[in-house]
Amino acid sequence: MFLILKILSLYLITIMIMRLMGKSTIIQMTPYDLVAIIIVGTVASEPLISTEYWPTLAALAILVGLHILFSYLTLNQIGNRFFLGEPTMLIKNGEILEDNLEKSHLSMTQLLSILRSKGYPKIADVDYAILEPIGEVSIIPKVANTPVTVEHLNISIQDEGLPIAVIVDGRIQTRNLQLLGQTKDWLLEQLRQNNLNEKEIMYAYVNEKSKKLNINRRR
Repeated sequence: MFLILKILSLYLITIMIMRLMGKSTIIQMTPYDLVAIIIVGTVASEPLISTEYWPTLAALAILVGLHILFSYLTLNQIGNRFFLGEPTMLIKNGEILEDNLEKSHLSMTQLLSILRSKGYPKIADVDYAILEPIGEVSIIPKVANTPVTVEHLNISIQDEGLPIAVIVDGRIQTRNLQLLGQTKDWLLEQLRQNNLNEKEIMYAYVNEKSKKLNINRRR
């Protein structure tokens, strides 16, 4: 029983630590984020094979403190350069920079694979490709290959706002209705007008600005 409680507490504490570290820890995965995650996993698993419980919690607290400190240091230009590094240009004006590819430990095959996954199978379509500090490759296409937008075509489109879910898997999302400034009674009335009830709906959302209800029924 004690082992189960120990595993459960460490599991919950580790989740809390990851939340404290911030969402960017998982999304961006900077070098110090990766190191912190590896150490957190290693330290948190130690009590599972030994009896050192409280020293482990102290070590985790210190680690979280250091990670938060480093996060603040990256807001400074010098700290940002030290902990994250700088962007590296891989393609400039449609030309591959071989020296930068080599410094970044990227092969030509890897670069081509990245370009294809971004929707650019031909290097000739790319103006710039930049390896960001977080490991992501940003691609800026040549002007001739820039996607056409409604602004280019001088077309006016009504902005309906953010689609906010009001029913998910047959359950009414009360908090989201409050965000929209609407009530549960308003939603039920909309459903009645369509001869529906919430249990028949897999997903329904309301556009924030137009207040238009969109319904996806169960099949």
